[in-house]
Amino acid sequence: MKPRPSLANVGSFIGKFCKHNQQKLVAGLITLSVSLGILGARENGAFQQQELWIYDSLMRSHLNEPPDRRIVIVEISEADIQKLRWPFSDRLFAKLINQIAIAKPAAIGIDKYLDLPVLEGREELVAAVKNAGNVVNAKFIAIEAGRSSVDPAPDLEPISRYGYVNLIIDKGAIARRASIVGDSGSFALEIANLYLQKLYNKPVKFNPNTIQFTAGNQVIPRLTSNYGAYRREDDSGYQMMIRFRGKSRFFEHIKATDVIDGKVAPEQLRDRVVLIGVTAESLKDSYPVPVTVDGDVMYGIEIHANIISQLISATLDNRPFIQVWSNDLESLWILVWIFLGGGIATFIPNAFKNMGLFVLLVSSLIGICYFAFAQSLWTPLFPALVGFLTANVIVTAYQLAVQQSERKVLMGLFSRHVSKELVDIIWTNREQFMQAGRITGQEVYVTVLFTDMRNFSTAAEAQAPGETLNWLNNYLATIANEVLAHGGMVDKYIGDAVMAVFGVPIPHSDDQERTKDAQSAVTAALAIAKKLEEMNEVWVSQGLPPVTTGIGINSGVVIAGSLGSDERLEYSVLGDTVNVAARLESFNKEVDGGPHHILISEETKRRLSDNFQTEFVCKYALKGKTKETEIYRVL
Repeated sequence: MKPRPSLANVGSFIGKFCKHNQQKLVAGLITLSVSLGILGARENGAFQQQELWIYDSLMRSHLNEPPDRRIVIVEISEADIQKLRWPFSDRLFAKLINQIAIAKPAAIGIDKYLDLPVLEGREELVAAVKNAGNVVNAKFIAIEAGRSSVDPAPDLEPISRYGYVNLIIDKGAIARRASIVGDSGSFALEIANLYLQKLYNKPVKFNPNTIQFTAGNQVIPRLTSNYGAYRREDDSGYQMMIRFRGKSRFFEHIKATDVIDGKVAPEQLRDRVVLIGVTAESLKDSYPVPVTVDGDVMYGIEIHANIISQLISATLDNRPFIQVWSNDLESLWILVWIFLGGGIATFIPNAFKNMGLFVLLVSSLIGICYFAFAQSLWTPLFPALVGFLTANVIVTAYQLAVQQSERKVLMGLFSRHVSKELVDIIWTNREQFMQAGRITGQEVYVTVLFTDMRNFSTAAEAQAPGETLNWLNNYLATIANEVLAHGGMVDKYIGDAVMAVFGVPIPHSDDQERTKDAQSAVTAALAIAKKLEEMNEVWVSQGLPPVTTGIGINSGVVIAGSLGSDERLEYSVLGDTVNVAARLESFNKEVDGGPHHILISEETKRRLSDNFQTEFVCKYALKGKTKETEIYRVL
């Protein structure tokens, strides 16, 4: 039987996994926190106004439908009021209704309260409404405290239909929603049903089993207290979003005075919905709506016309209503975009790629929501966009902070010891060897170079202490510069000695690269020797003794990694290869190291090309070694 993993093994695996993926896990926690914050803020209505503003913008951007010729508005304009005076008498309204009825419209809707007699002609008004037989009058249902209801007139109620003209106003006095049924039918629903029943025998129907209204083949989506961007809204009655066809005056308008004076041909009104309402600014029956901007408004009768058109066109033309997803699906949609924002920041550290994908995804989000609204689907754009941006920015900031910390560690380890070009390479490949703030030990093949000054004490005696330090720094800087110039790393300074390594910290597994490291080390040694010859001429001219420097070079496998405590780390290499290079440098004191005092091992010599002149010295068991080493001098 296969042994079951113990809890200790599972715990160890989880610990290693968390340690190895610490950054990604923290980025995931950040993204999750942003998700909870965004969803919580939306649930509390924090984004409602911004989402509704975007809704209005989308509504304006999709006004590409033709006017609905089934509806015409007989407007009582400011000019009509000036000419005929306001309020119109009952006799004047009777004449207006009679003139319209002659044209045989499908329905007549009067957006004015006729509950009380006005001046003379009440009997004429009642007769006109009765003769027309298809009039829908307005009533008002008092919902807010301090307002009174306007009930149907007793003399008109038996001979006409009634519908409430209440409009639902959002914050900012904007009319976006319509209640089509409350205790009774709305003004718009009664007119739409009258039209549909008379001409097509297809009224808007109510299903008592599902408590839903249907227009043709469509269920009218009912607005709930949490619907789209709305949060904790009053959802009394059967409310829906108004899908506007156009801006103000989009429907055909005819002046009331032209109708009264008989200037309108009957064909203009026949079989249409004729709405009578005011468009005079002085009567204050106007509201901002999603399709108006910069202080523009739409008159109440025009808003009712849009609602009526929506019900009729949904029934006859299958024109869709504004739909939304369920709250759960909307939350999932927002979460997807938040995790996309955090994900690209986590898994695509390259700034340019991140920015490119960032722009692409933001454009896609906006494009998808725009296209969805064209299909009458209102999707949560603002919270998804804010969540995407927030997660991306915070995770990116965290990644940058971690990178700065890692870069500080790396630069602390390498900046003084390798060339700027190699520092950039180290940073680019940091994930290959960084773990828990230190560089993990690994076996690498390198070439190690040791240098040591032979007559430091003699030279120091000829100078003041301060001069000695400056002179020594000048000497060490010369060696370090040549090492760096040839791609090596200055491992450490040991008094007047220097240890350099070629082939770290980025390991070279390819044999050609290892050969190049060995050749670079010998080339650097020759350059150091040449440079010191030039410097000796200067020092001798200053009365200082010439300096002799021994150099030992060996190639082989070492252990490379961080050494020291968390507070004080050094990057270095350890192993027999290092010891042999040090012994070769020291062996210069006992044998002739050639004109440049450079001794190399057989392993290093094997990797040199014909461009390097070498000469066999001897086979010798170096200090601390039992096995003899073949030693060569570089000429």
